Amino acid sequence: MTTDLLEKERTVAVKVVMMGKSITTYVGKDPLSLDELLAEMGTNGKTEVRVNGLTVDKTHRLASGDMVLIVPKIRGG
Repeated sequence: MTTDLLEKERTVAVKVVMMGKSITTYVGKDPLSLDELLAEMGTNGKTEVRVNGLTVDKTHRLASGDMVLIVPKIRGG
């Protein structure tokens, strides 16, 4: 195996949709937890987060191809 192939196997690529802001692909080291991803994305915790449409624990391990939806919580008045 080449070094490039070995490195590719140790990474995870997930699609991150930040409602109202951006859509991006995040590539990080495998294993990657949802909590680690959110810290890297700089979210402040005032968000609703879903992985592939499901609510999961922050310790959830992400897999390549997952879609993470980050929606800011809106406060009414």
